[in-house]
Amino acid sequence: MRGPMRQEDQQMRGRKEQEEVNRIRALCMDARNNGQSIVVVQGLGFVGAVNAAVVATSGRTEQPPFFVIGVDLPNSPMLARIVAINSGINPFKTTDPEVMRIFDEAVNVRKNLSATWILEAYEEADIVLVDINLDVTKHEVGNAEKFSVAMEAFRHAVATLGERIKPDCLIMVETTVPPGTVESVVKPTIQASFENRGFDSTEFPPLVAHAYERVMPGSDYVKSIRSMWRTYSGVSDTAKLRARKFLEAITETDKFPLTCLGRPSASELAKVLENSYRAVNIALIHEWTLLAEAMGVNLWEVVESIRVRKGTHDNMMSPGFGVGGYCLTKDSLLAQWSSQELFANASNLAFALHAINVNDLMPIHTCELLYRGVGSDLAGKKVTILGASYRKDVDDTRNTPSLVAYEWFVEHGAEVAVHDPLATEFVDRPDVRIEKDIEAALRKASGIVLAVDHAEYREASIDSLSAHVEPNAIFVDANNILTDDRIRLLKRSGFQVSGVGKGHISDL
Repeated sequence: MRGPMRQEDQQMRGRKEQEEVNRIRALCMDARNNGQSIVVVQGLGFVGAVNAAVVATSGRTEQPPFFVIGVDLPNSPMLARIVAINSGINPFKTTDPEVMRIFDEAVNVRKNLSATWILEAYEEADIVLVDINLDVTKHEVGNAEKFSVAMEAFRHAVATLGERIKPDCLIMVETTVPPGTVESVVKPTIQASFENRGFDSTEFPPLVAHAYERVMPGSDYVKSIRSMWRTYSGVSDTAKLRARKFLEAITETDKFPLTCLGRPSASELAKVLENSYRAVNIALIHEWTLLAEAMGVNLWEVVESIRVRKGTHDNMMSPGFGVGGYCLTKDSLLAQWSSQELFANASNLAFALHAINVNDLMPIHTCELLYRGVGSDLAGKKVTILGASYRKDVDDTRNTPSLVAYEWFVEHGAEVAVHDPLATEFVDRPDVRIEKDIEAALRKASGIVLAVDHAEYREASIDSLSAHVEPNAIFVDANNILTDDRIRLLKRSGFQVSGVGKGHISDL
């Protein structure tokens, strides 16, 4: 009985796949008849999904230049994203209303965006945008030197393209990769696939480019793609020209000019250096955070007083809870891997790796502020963390410092509640519940960490934050959510207040 059922399931799956292949091919035939180029986005994560909608809504509404297909794996989470996109819905929560608008416009008005799981979509592509994850695993928190890069998974995804695309298809890598990846991994992989398919590499050299994105999920999600400078390069003059023409079609190059570097390795290096620069500056500010607290100084206002020096110091980092997300937590490691594996360079990126270690452990400082406030004994006490995402007003929990804090408090015997108005689960710990009812999360808490400066927390009244917590509870403001006036109100009500970089609180 089980054997025939399996065979029946396979036949049904085969029929569904063929129906999907037919659907995609018909859409692409219509698009070509309308003079549109076919752009296929490989990977529908936080970058790929919105990027697909941005590309689809470029140009004039009545004559869009591209028909866009998003492709991802046929597993449950990805299939849910595919269904959402095909319904004209953004698969991720965001506070940027423009995101929802462009998905609706692309799917329901222009009708030039579709998503699928079938690999045959790559056969239709004139351009493929590679937006898949390149996973980096840190094997010990606070010891960034011990890490691994999932290059084989990335190489496999690239090989899938080589087995399917037309020989004149442009592959544009937008994924953050180790410098040298396009020239040492992507191009040879595509070339080997072409040769296996019988294409002459002299007549059909792979067209590969790299153009990194600066996507920032949040209130300016779409602007961070469309209204942003782009740096790019290619393995040949033809690849560079094709990449430039495409980028000019989807970004506001009149206001945000493109930069073409000599080699893809330079473009790849630019991305990881850019993010490493930010990570190092965050780590630097953490040192001064500890000093300012010891001195009784408000470092937040100190930093603001320095930022008036436009052009030299206006990008100084702020104190804070910690560093999360996909980029700043790992990009220096990609450069380190590249140095060792692709360029046989024995030197280490000492500052960059040390910064990752500092930033990974940064949330523990907030934990220790709360630990001291409750009398150095958390056993049996409730701690509430307000904010699960790594950044304000988004639902992205990848590498979030809130999870580091959660695990620290649990290890020290606390009962821990986590609340977030947007995030629904921890990507790395789906077993940890994220509470949606803030009153329930705060009820009977002895310690409260204001971890993420979501609008809901910034705008909440002091009464709503304190009405259900324990008397004499401690509030630790890790992200400058509480103004001095709000801190005074809490203190007058008998609560303790501490804050990251807020050494002045004792004087209020």
